[in-house]
Amino acid sequence: MRCMPSIGALLVLLLSSAAGRAQTGPPWFTEITDQVGLTGVEAFRIAVGDLDGDGYPDLLIHTEPDHAAGDVLNKQYLYLSEPVDPQGDPAARIFVDHTAGSGLRANRQGTPDGRHSDAAIFADVDNDGDLDVFTNVYLHRSYDLDLGTNDLLLNNGDATFVLSPNSTFHLEPNWNTPAATFLDYDNDGNVDLFIGTWYKPDSTMNIDHLYRGGGDGSFTDVTAGTGIDLEPTCVYAVSAFDWDNDGDMDLFAPPYSRTVFWSLPRHWRNNGDGTFTQVQDQTNYDEYRGILGQKVSFGTMPRDFDNDGQIDFFEIMTHGEGDGASGVHSTPVRNGAGVFSWDFWRLAGRDAEDPDLTHHGDHFASWFDFDGDGLVDIVFTESGYSNPRLYLAKQNPDHTFTFVTPGSGLDVINTEGVEPGYVTPADFDRDGDEDLFVTAGNVVRLFRNDAGNANAWLAVELEGVGGPGHANRSAIGARIEVTAGGVTQVQEVTAGNGHEGPMRPLVRIFGLGAATVVDSLRIRWPDAAHTVQELTAVPVNRYLHVREPCDLPADPSGLTVERAGDDLLLAWDDPGAPVTFNVYREATPDPSGWGAPHETGVTDEDPATPGIQHTDAGAAADGATWFYLVTAVDACGESALR
Repeated sequence: MRCMPSIGALLVLLLSSAAGRAQTGPPWFTEITDQVGLTGVEAFRIAVGDLDGDGYPDLLIHTEPDHAAGDVLNKQYLYLSEPVDPQGDPAARIFVDHTAGSGLRANRQGTPDGRHSDAAIFADVDNDGDLDVFTNVYLHRSYDLDLGTNDLLLNNGDATFVLSPNSTFHLEPNWNTPAATFLDYDNDGNVDLFIGTWYKPDSTMNIDHLYRGGGDGSFTDVTAGTGIDLEPTCVYAVSAFDWDNDGDMDLFAPPYSRTVFWSLPRHWRNNGDGTFTQVQDQTNYDEYRGILGQKVSFGTMPRDFDNDGQIDFFEIMTHGEGDGASGVHSTPVRNGAGVFSWDFWRLAGRDAEDPDLTHHGDHFASWFDFDGDGLVDIVFTESGYSNPRLYLAKQNPDHTFTFVTPGSGLDVINTEGVEPGYVTPADFDRDGDEDLFVTAGNVVRLFRNDAGNANAWLAVELEGVGGPGHANRSAIGARIEVTAGGVTQVQEVTAGNGHEGPMRPLVRIFGLGAATVVDSLRIRWPDAAHTVQELTAVPVNRYLHVREPCDLPADPSGLTVERAGDDLLLAWDDPGAPVTFNVYREATPDPSGWGAPHETGVTDEDPATPGIQHTDAGAAADGATWFYLVTAVDACGESALR
């Protein structure tokens, strides 16, 4: 089933994992790289999201830099998803290069030389309804390289961008930033940012940084005094998710160093007052990574995989070894009432696919329910050493995982022996199952999912109102609970968890198995009140757009009109609320047939006079008779008179 109409919130309304197994039927995935116009498109890092607002995911690509040689400029490429035939099937898509004119390569100096950035993540930082772009600069060990810094680009609404005039990232030192994630740590309706730092210089740890968003493209470094400033780290990845289900997002900074003393995993609990407390010892955020365990992390990737309502995670562990309970390696980690359980036995059978269990170079991973059965699965990659591979692991009813890569269609990566990197799920054709973008051999490839929408599904797109008293426009930090067929699944809206921006679309897709209806869709919005909204009896197999509940402004009252020469002077009562006004003017008295407003964004012309004053210049010049209607407009919409 293709896309169905959305429902707005404002309407009235036992398998064992002991061994891997090969897929014996048709492959679950089919490579369609050529059909979608991506053959040969170079890609080292990718970020996926709907940048032009058409509902389909686009690609922001970074090609591989050479930091040591200073070859880091003009690595950004923008590929937008477009219909093959605008009059035909909307799900038949092709990716078209829109780099030229996009503004992504603009620098602060205004020169044509380009700009250094290594990866990107997306969020609506100015609450205007489109996704903006934060780009990070990672130097690795080229610490003196000075061709760019972290920066922010604002979306014009059409996937063209300008450097944010209110941002000061470019005035900061180069922090050597390999990771960043958006969040709203104070639930004030504006998106915030957390970045992780690596060495600068060698073997020197540095503090990570927390920035408070102003809702206008500005960010203020508020790290000092939050508690985060008390512990230096050296990370390749950071994450933000609500580990304790108290309505605010907590922070995770796993180490990418096993040689520096005090290189340990950091779990920061959000205290709800703008400060954070280290709780890794209490939560068992492990002893395996860092100086003590001699493993390092490429990401703590959140998801409630066992459907118990607690957000768990998949830990991407580099330099792991072994298989199942006999090793220390990448694994799903269960959250049991706030304490993490490192059950390596949950992911066993790697030996059937991996020829070398003595060293795992795991780098990227993503959760997705590829077969839509309501049990989320995992895909991850190993690269950078002598054993490049992609692994697909299917979840079993007992919440163990079975390796199922052979015959899946994704195993072509392994038979070709190319180095895989990113594995980013996205429903590129909006048919209800998540397809998979893979970077491999420094190109991007797309594998269509042919299995997932055989089961029922629901795709949930959230829109916050934005600003004080509301959720941020991207709804980052929202908790979505879907109950169908006696099972409740939970996902959070996040943006950027992991290493170097493995950004995936903000829409959340739920596989529902054989369910015929969603009994309950419950949303906890990331606003100060932790507002909960519930929809019931929601039809399946559709994209559902839900806007944050919001009271419309009151209708203006006391409208009067007086003539002053050729002008008409309008006045009405001051509502005492932060609104603007739309003025409608027509020659007929029945407003049900009126068109667009005569004037929009009207404000008070004479604050010294009681009420709201507005001049309709020249309206009386020809002696015509006009009928007027005035409505109030705020972030929630237009007052009910209209």
